[in-house]
Amino acid sequence: HNRREIDTDPAGHAEFLAIRAAATSLGRWRLSDCTVYVTLEPCPMCAGLMHQARIARCVYGAPDPKAGALGTLYDLHDDVRLNHRFDVTQGILAEESAALLREFFGTLRRRP
Repeated sequence: HNRREIDTDPAGHAEFLAIRAAATSLGRWRLSDCTVYVTLEPCPMCAGLMHQARIARCVYGAPDPKAGALGTLYDLHDDVRLNHRFDVTQGILAEESAALLREFFGTLRRRP
């Protein structure tokens, strides 16, 4: 899950943590046989990391109207100017994902 607030790390997004862990576990940076599953549409930073890691596919639930980079505001996964493109499946369990996000960020904001 997102650790940006907990670790005071701007790159502490869940996608970054998962991709770093996968690369370490697999012993390689090219993750061309991997799929990333997330509740919220990735931001440009995370979509860029997916591009750099050569991710095969990203599946997300809720769109992000503020920073969505895989279909809402940008289409970084399918930009022909980049040297890697990847598949995106969006809207999977969108309502449930949105509810999880509201709960997660609500709890985070209530912390002292």
